[in-house]
Amino acid sequence: MNIEATIQSMSVEEKVGQMFMLAFAADQVDEARILMEEHLVGGAYIGDDNVPSARAAVELCNRLQGFAANTRLGIPLLLGCDQEGTWSVMTAESAMGPGNMALGATGDPQCAYDMYGVIARETAAVGLNVVLGPAADCNSNPHNSIIGMRAFGEKPELVARMTAAAVRGLRDNGSVGALKHFPGHGDTRLDSHRGLPTVTRHRDELMAIDLPPFAAGIKAGAKIVMTSHIIFSALDPERPATLSPLILGDLLRGELGFGGLIVSDSMNMHSMKRNYDPIDAAIQGFNAGVDLMMLAEEHYDHDAGQYLANQRVLIRAIIGAVEDGVISAERVDDALRRILRLKRDAGFSTAPRPETAIVGGDAHRAIESRAARRAISVLRDRSGALLPLDPEAPVTLVNTTKRGAYDVLTKTRGIGPNQATPAFDVFAASLCERCSELTLVPAEEFSVEALPTAGAIIAVTENYTLPGMDFDGSPQIEIVRSLQEAAGARLIVVALRDPYELANLPETGTYICSFSFRPCAAQAAAELLLGGYDASGRSPVSVPGTDVQA
Repeated sequence: MNIEATIQSMSVEEKVGQMFMLAFAADQVDEARILMEEHLVGGAYIGDDNVPSARAAVELCNRLQGFAANTRLGIPLLLGCDQEGTWSVMTAESAMGPGNMALGATGDPQCAYDMYGVIARETAAVGLNVVLGPAADCNSNPHNSIIGMRAFGEKPELVARMTAAAVRGLRDNGSVGALKHFPGHGDTRLDSHRGLPTVTRHRDELMAIDLPPFAAGIKAGAKIVMTSHIIFSALDPERPATLSPLILGDLLRGELGFGGLIVSDSMNMHSMKRNYDPIDAAIQGFNAGVDLMMLAEEHYDHDAGQYLANQRVLIRAIIGAVEDGVISAERVDDALRRILRLKRDAGFSTAPRPETAIVGGDAHRAIESRAARRAISVLRDRSGALLPLDPEAPVTLVNTTKRGAYDVLTKTRGIGPNQATPAFDVFAASLCERCSELTLVPAEEFSVEALPTAGAIIAVTENYTLPGMDFDGSPQIEIVRSLQEAAGARLIVVALRDPYELANLPETGTYICSFSFRPCAAQAAAELLLGGYDASGRSPVSVPGTDVQA
């Protein structure tokens, strides 16, 4: 592709269309066709509801690229997905690994490189050409409701090493990664899917804590950086990063020297929609330095009947803003140049792809299993007498989560974990295969009085990072405390989650953490309990009020 010649040949309508990355529900593919063929829309966000399986992914990507091939210029689409381990697509089949916090717990960048290599090979094989990851955020706030296990850890040195390795793993295996959420989503309590957070750190703290992983990722060759919908008062007290020329221009382009593509986080998140008019926000974002505007998560307050009309109104308004000089022609050409250069240099193509058997293959499963095992950490073992379990001895397994809490895992618009089988069920099935006297106790039937007087008691806790909502783990701490009082040294807590709950469990003597809720992590935790291997993971995050330090 001759980029300058292509730009010169394009109309304003075609240029603006390339600057948008739409999203659509699984049953709205024809509306995507209309937007791509009418406006030359440049890309799409693909969620798990669009591609629940590898076959569905190949079919959809081929169909979408076919729409692009039918346009006047035939420019390939950027098809991005949140295949970042903790969030995923093709969830029922893909080897997405245990997620970033678990990779951080291994302390080994090679582990991140290998796992992101798997992610790259599986997504690229089906036609998903951009991975919207890794998250380069340092999860320095234990109360962070949206990053959590999506981060490699809290220490900038570790996160930087793992981020750089992940970028290289994607690049070396045929994919393009996107660092997010610039300049860092790790010190927030409020989920930006729900509202507009503010980070009040001093500039020096931001530069020392939040920026090093982004700098490392850029140095490793990252071609895309995604913005955050967060106000950083020390950098720009009035505008969130997505709308700030000070943050995107002076800091990202200037101080960090990033010359690649800047993509916004979804403009349909409540941090944007509840605070800014969509047209005004898009204009501000483009003028601040955003090259590609993402319109994912359209299911927020979603009216399917208005989806196509709303997208047309927004795109046409931006066309008008360019024609009126509100967005300069130079800014448009600058953005378009980066979009086209990325597509050309990365080898994006409209050519159809064949079906593939690589997704979830044995070699990839072996890599994710190895990563999950290396992450498992015994954070407390005060008695030193409970591990490993005797598979012939009586064991009581208590689920501290009520069954109804799992319903939300597959109801997040295809964004997020999308995990149909809870981690507890995988863990329980693994123990049932080996333990001859295993008794399962659901949270709904839990009673201290019914506990056996002999044998180990295992309590499983879980947490899932969800967009715009929380996982209901409300009974967990109460049940664990009751078990601690009743069973004492017989209690083992297995955390298929992050370790932050330890702050509320000072008496718990045996605590095993996987830093992940993925099936591979649940399986690895069960194998550890039964003496299958020795735990080597180290917590990549600190738990306030405890001796657990990153």
